[in-house]
Amino acid sequence: MGDTAGRTELMLRRFWEPPRGLEVQTGEGGHGGGDVRMLGDLFGEPVADPLGRAADAVDGARSLVMGHAANRSFELGSPVRTRDLLDA
Repeated sequence: MGDTAGRTELMLRRFWEPPRGLEVQTGEGGHGGGDVRMLGDLFGEPVADPLGRAADAVDGARSLVMGHAANRSFELGSPVRTRDLLDA
């Protein structure tokens, strides 16, 4: 990680314009404060999520299947459809 540990940076790179940095709001702790919020949702008092960004169990399952498909694709050297990994 070196000198980038704990740094959050967002660069906007539009065509035909010089890149410019955008300010990113972060919180304390790992992943810019996301870990604290996630643990609060899991084990404490959830906070409001007006943008609907919180993942649920279905999102977690989809993430696992996607990772499994990626690993199988690396093993086989060919594309793998996620639906082919699921029981019908």
